[in-house]
Amino acid sequence: MLQVRRDLCLGCGLCIQNCPRQAISILWGKAEIDQSRCVPCRLCREVCPPGAIIEVAPVSIEELQTLVATLRQRADDLIKQLQP
Repeated sequence: MLQVRRDLCLGCGLCIQNCPRQAISILWGKAEIDQSRCVPCRLCREVCPPGAIIEVAPVSIEELQTLVATLRQRADDLIKQLQP
């Protein structure tokens, strides 16, 4: 899923000009992506001068908890290896 970082968006409109699905508009001087029309082709991201368009991957809370637990276990294993 593509999102606009409003703090970086210049409102230049290059993303609008390059979107083949007309999924982007300017709202209050910043780009806004209509997720129902977007087909993440990433053209907007490629032409955005300040890099204000980013890709995010929604993750379920269960996936996130599993990832954190796995990373915690790896960190613990590394610490044990370093201890005399």
